[in-house]
Amino acid sequence: MHAMKLELKRTSEDFSQKVHLEETPDVLKLQAEGAKFEKPIQVDLLVSKSKDQLVCRGKISAPVGLECSRCLLEYEENLSADLDFVVDLAGTPENMDSEEDGYFVADPSSAFFVIDDLVREAIILSLPLKPLCSEDCNGLCPVCGTDLNKSRCHCVIKKIDPRWDKLKGLKKRT
Repeated sequence: MHAMKLELKRTSEDFSQKVHLEETPDVLKLQAEGAKFEKPIQVDLLVSKSKDQLVCRGKISAPVGLECSRCLLEYEENLSADLDFVVDLAGTPENMDSEEDGYFVADPSSAFFVIDDLVREAIILSLPLKPLCSEDCNGLCPVCGTDLNKSRCHCVIKKIDPRWDKLKGLKKRT
């Protein structure tokens, strides 16, 4: 089975290297309501080994299909998310279930560290709560449903705050 794997180089000397990983959304089991993941997910990491730790910092790039919350148009957005974590190469198996955020103990018998869960979580957390195809999207007419980005309708929408009703009477008297 494929997975996004970081090679654990257990050399004695310290090093710094760039790592590029790419995987399909299916392999990453990437699913979220209202989002379509159909293109490969890319991760670019700077991996630095210092003593017995791999310090990993980088970016995730994830193309995603979303539906605009104003006009319901489907559009594609390229999500970008940060990925920062540390892998301890000298940890003991008892410490492998560390609850510390972003700190992991590598399995001594493994040559790789799988980052699928980290990537999936970062992408899901970077999804917009209210997707917009553009900041100035006009949305749909609440009366007739016309896409107000493409054309104008002739609906009359009266938005009157009921707190101002008493002032209408003043205008008529004067």
